[in-house]
Amino acid sequence: MPTPTWGNHGAIFRDCGIECASYRYFDKSTNGLDYKGMIEDLKKIPNESIVLLHACAHNPTGVDPTREQWVDIAQVIKGI
Repeated sequence: MPTPTWGNHGAIFRDCGIECASYRYFDKSTNGLDYKGMIEDLKKIPNESIVLLHACAHNPTGVDPTREQWVDIAQVIKGI
């Protein structure tokens, strides 16, 4: 899950018996996407993992990747 994410996400997944972990998403110092941290963390996710993505209007930050960043994110996730 991205850090931060919607408050209910963790509880929902844990109640379903799904082990949760987080990846960096929001950079408080810039009020923007921590793109570098996100990519670094996604590259460390074990194979066959599930990645929670907010397609647009990320909750609670409202920060979204650019079109070009989405292409990179998709390539990294395809490798999982």
